[in-house]
Amino acid sequence: MATRSELTEEERARIPVDFDPGVHYRSLDWVVALHDDPSAMRRLTASAHPLVRRSVARARRLPPDVVARLARDDDRVVQLFLAESCDDAEMLLRVCQWWSGSLSTPHRPRGHPNFPRHGLLRYADDPNPRMRRLALDDPASTAALVGRLSRDADQHVRCRTAADPRLTAASAVRLLDDPDASVRHAAAQHPELPARVLIRLLWDPHAAREAAQHPALPVAVMEQMLQLIQGPADAAEV
Repeated sequence: MATRSELTEEERARIPVDFDPGVHYRSLDWVVALHDDPSAMRRLTASAHPLVRRSVARARRLPPDVVARLARDDDRVVQLFLAESCDDAEMLLRVCQWWSGSLSTPHRPRGHPNFPRHGLLRYADDPNPRMRRLALDDPASTAALVGRLSRDADQHVRCRTAADPRLTAASAVRLLDDPDASVRHAAAQHPELPARVLIRLLWDPHAAREAAQHPALPVAVMEQMLQLIQGPADAAEV
């Protein structure tokens, strides 16, 4: 009722908001149809109904004053949609403190064109592990920082370092024994793993797939694997 397009915002404000903030709602079609109308966006960004404001935040381009207001919205989902959808969003670091990316837009907010690329090293010791991970994206970050964060208390930080090509072979081997499965999985795909370690991983049911597909696996070992696979079939044809 309160999201009907024919209502004025004064009328909408008099209707109690009745929706579950934890449920996924589609953008309102009539708001989406107005995304290219700056005047309508200014009017609707002040709406009393969160679903209207969320639908505004899904616009690809918005006037600066609309972006600024939505960035301060009390509804976190409004801020999230702005970071995911709007090319004019600026509060991306703030969203990064509590959001890493959804299935629909996994590259944002970190992949947003306005996301800062420099000055991230200051987060290397941040209490928030999401922010510590960002330090590795700074062009000034070093292999030493990758090595230090590979021992981080948070498994997501360690997983990020396990996928970093600057991680040393010794550290990648160490992470193969990490208590977290996602870290071990990432470490098993590290390009610097020694051949002897890859051969050992072939016997590990939890890492054999990654080891068998690793580009550093010796050719002789791959040929032996093919013989083992093809042997029974060849024997059956005799």
